[in-house]
Amino acid sequence: MTESLRIRSANPKDADELLAIRRDAIVALAEEYGRVATERWATAAHPDRAAKAIATNGVWVTEFGSKVVGWVEVSGATIESLYVSPAAARRGVGSSLLTHAERQIRDAGASIAHLDASPNAEAFYASRGYRRVGEVKANNAIPMSKRLDLSAL
Repeated sequence: MTESLRIRSANPKDADELLAIRRDAIVALAEEYGRVATERWATAAHPDRAAKAIATNGVWVTEFGSKVVGWVEVSGATIESLYVSPAAARRGVGSSLLTHAERQIRDAGASIAHLDASPNAEAFYASRGYRRVGEVKANNAIPMSKRLDLSAL
């Protein structure tokens, strides 16, 4: 799938689709978190969450053909969000978006990328060089960071 992926900047017309991808990606984790907790997390985002992110932060989407299958949000040196449609999971979409986000962070002058991982995503980020940098937060988010290899991106 990666050879047909295209990353582009998000635009306001993408906002509803990004929220749907976020919700679907979270709901796909229902077995791990339990139905009630998953639904609470999946619906916690304010309806204008994606629109505000697009207006204020760097947001990029991955398209497969003409369909948006994932997105990433960057604010400064922090990866705020990274979600992949369950139908596109484990096909390189998340890795491509993460690499793109790291490149944006590096190009903005930062040498360390930061993020809060959900417990189900910790292994994904750890396999890409991120390490825990603090205590698990009250919302179960795991603070992680990665020193960016300026020559590898």
